[in-house]
Amino acid sequence: MQIIAEDKTNIEDLKLEAFFGPVSNVEPIELPPPPETESALPITVPLGSTSRVLLESANSAIRAYNRRNGESVFFRDSRLVEVIKDKSGKPQIRELTADRMLSILTRNAYWEDHQTEKDIRLSISHARVVLTSLPAELPDIRELAGLYTGVLMTENGITAEPGYHEETGLYLTNGYPVPAVPENPSADDIRQARALFENLFGEFRFSSVTDFENTVLAVLTLVCRRMIEGPVPIWVVDKNVSGAGGTLLCQTVGTAALGVIPQPNRTTASPEEMEKQITSAIIAGRPFVILDNASRGTNWAPDILLTATSGTGHVEVRRLGSYDTVSCEKPMTFAVNGINLDCRADVSRRVYKTRLSTSRALADEAPFKRSKSELLAFAEAVHPEIVWAAGVFYAAWKAAGCPAPKPCEGNISEYDTWYTLCGGCMTAAGYTEFLSNLRELQTGDNGFDEDGKAVIELLAARFKDELFSPKALQKMLVEEGQMRRTGNGYDGLLNYAPDRLVQSAVSGTLTTQSVGLWMKEYVDVKFAGCPKYLQKMKQPEGNRYQIREVIPQSTLS
Repeated sequence: MQIIAEDKTNIEDLKLEAFFGPVSNVEPIELPPPPETESALPITVPLGSTSRVLLESANSAIRAYNRRNGESVFFRDSRLVEVIKDKSGKPQIRELTADRMLSILTRNAYWEDHQTEKDIRLSISHARVVLTSLPAELPDIRELAGLYTGVLMTENGITAEPGYHEETGLYLTNGYPVPAVPENPSADDIRQARALFENLFGEFRFSSVTDFENTVLAVLTLVCRRMIEGPVPIWVVDKNVSGAGGTLLCQTVGTAALGVIPQPNRTTASPEEMEKQITSAIIAGRPFVILDNASRGTNWAPDILLTATSGTGHVEVRRLGSYDTVSCEKPMTFAVNGINLDCRADVSRRVYKTRLSTSRALADEAPFKRSKSELLAFAEAVHPEIVWAAGVFYAAWKAAGCPAPKPCEGNISEYDTWYTLCGGCMTAAGYTEFLSNLRELQTGDNGFDEDGKAVIELLAARFKDELFSPKALQKMLVEEGQMRRTGNGYDGLLNYAPDRLVQSAVSGTLTTQSVGLWMKEYVDVKFAGCPKYLQKMKQPEGNRYQIREVIPQSTLS
């Protein structure tokens, strides 16, 4: 990667493998039961005539089950659930049924009548009463925030042992070997940590040093997310051409930070569908949500996303297909990936951006030494070391007295906690250019107007003031697609088109219908600073377009 080649660190000389041990995918460690604190014999609990006695005994019975079979029964969003393993051995959360609850209540407990002390048989109706209980009625059953596949970092240090984590309420599913983080990291420790990021992201074509450092900042945001109160800004990955590696960069960041490859969400032009996708992700509590391949003109930031990334980050959503309202305060991070993304004025202060720039699609240019699968496998393998690196930056910041980072060039008033912690860690690690593009992003002309103006100017240059058909426009786009395919040029309308339309133009399968659907975004829209606009007219031979002059407001009577 040319942008960060100025750093004189020679990664080969650092001998990372010797420092961390061989890089390989980490095998999950068997989840151990917690230490035994009670007799191994079943307990005896009474069954009384009131629900209070039943729930007190159920609390003891479930506690005994958890202690003797490995803690697995929890409350999650006020519902009783169980952590189980599927056929492949992967842990998952399952909501308890009455039959399963009956089995749990009787597995390690004898039930007897509270007056006669005779053995009594528990029924399904008793189990249903327990299933509808509230957390306060079963005080020994702990709250489960969710499953966590990777190495967890909190203010109290790094946790890599599988099982329930009291501080966060998370259930860690895997165990990892992680080097110890020094309390006062040396310059060599920081150099080793920085080299990990350079090795991981060295093949991506960043537009500037700022874009590389913003990517490191995205990793730190994910690793430190549990330490940050409230929301964090949206990470935008912007690229100049299709195939520049935006999706791969998002997945590499998520994999390195969380230990599992995140699957992207497909963006859509339908605002309702976007709301549903983000709502589902919020309800599921996914720590990292990628909104992938956002097309130009797409409202990739609907109201629910703005709510989840502003204020307190608290959002209430309705479960799809029901009237149940779920209050979600789970720490989440969102990323958006697209070509020359629009960034509205009300969105620009909620994002920070990484820009990828290449003269040709990576699939054609092939600058990567590692394939996509190899790079993601590497990111998964070095996940423990990446968390260690974040821990080194955090320890260096704390050792320095937690100084405030340099004043940010843009407005980050909603994310002061995020900037203080993650910006402080970046500064302690020696990074100086992160967020340097924020002021330009927030104060520059609206991207939608700029790009709309560019589209109108390109159409005016080609068709002037003549009527033209969707078929003529299709021909123009196919010509551009052929030039891209042969590597003879990337300027033109396709730079502003959705990915699917670009792919169709390059492959020669573009239809006039898809061209017409795209042009709907520009018809009769007056873009700021553009003296012309696109008009659509119905003619006997079919629909026609024409570039018209905008009538200045001052000339209207």
